[in-house]
Amino acid sequence: MSPLCCCFIVSVCVTALASGLPPPRNVRLTSHNMDLYLRWRPPENLSNQIFYSTKLQASFDSVLSRPACVNTSALFCELSEPGLKLTLLEFGQYNASVRALSGNEMSDWVYSQPLTMDKDTVIGPPMVALVPQGACLEVSVKDPEFRVSSMTNVFGLPQYNINYWPRRRAHQASHMQVRQNRVVLSGLEPWTEYCVQVQIHVDPARNQNSAEASKPVCESTADMPSPPWITAVVTFVALALTVAVVVITVIYHKQIFHFLCPKHSLPQPLQNLPECPHAPLFVPEEQCHPLTMIPWQDEGEHLTANS
Repeated sequence: MSPLCCCFIVSVCVTALASGLPPPRNVRLTSHNMDLYLRWRPPENLSNQIFYSTKLQASFDSVLSRPACVNTSALFCELSEPGLKLTLLEFGQYNASVRALSGNEMSDWVYSQPLTMDKDTVIGPPMVALVPQGACLEVSVKDPEFRVSSMTNVFGLPQYNINYWPRRRAHQASHMQVRQNRVVLSGLEPWTEYCVQVQIHVDPARNQNSAEASKPVCESTADMPSPPWITAVVTFVALALTVAVVVITVIYHKQIFHFLCPKHSLPQPLQNLPECPHAPLFVPEEQCHPLTMIPWQDEGEHLTANS
């Protein structure tokens, strides 16, 4: 048999083998926060177990298609999974394909639509934290984490659309646009709970998808802060009182000492007692006798009283 006939027979057999199984349906390539997923639906009217194999092709490598998930029963393949060791670039364009396998049968390859990472990815919601500062709220925004690169590397400095409103009064919502990831909301009602929602906005020429908004985060404000002049007056008065107390203490320290610690003199008879020699504080053999004090009278008064 000639080589040409052999090649023809092999080709017919492969075609027959491949065409014996319906292909997967609804094959699509998606990206969220710069990841890359290939998704599909199973073939119709098949009850036996089916496995799938996928491959990825990049626009900068139009010749070679790299295998990705092989013999998987899942209906998706995460092409950005590090374990697959596929090189993904934040500005690259990709398409992918999948085919079904069941026993000795396999379907044709079904290709997805092309996808450009930075233009077609969906930007997820940022993380939002609130810190009360008196009757104000400090809003802190953290960009979502990208699977490939980062927000600032891909889109530059984004714009944050901030909506805030009193809880249960959404019709009174206010709106502001900033480029800082930390901002203070002022002019709020004291002791009121406010809810804040943030959405990232990038240049439509770079990405036309609407970014996902964060879930509302709520926090209560506190009391109105005191005006600066009140704080200054209170500080000045406290300082003046402190200086006055120090000056009075220095000038009248003796009088104050005598007033707080007055001197008490002993009666005259006790002042004339001879001094006792120094003795230990505790002497077991020493006997103590009671001392009785009687009013003092001179000799003339004593004789008159006796007569």
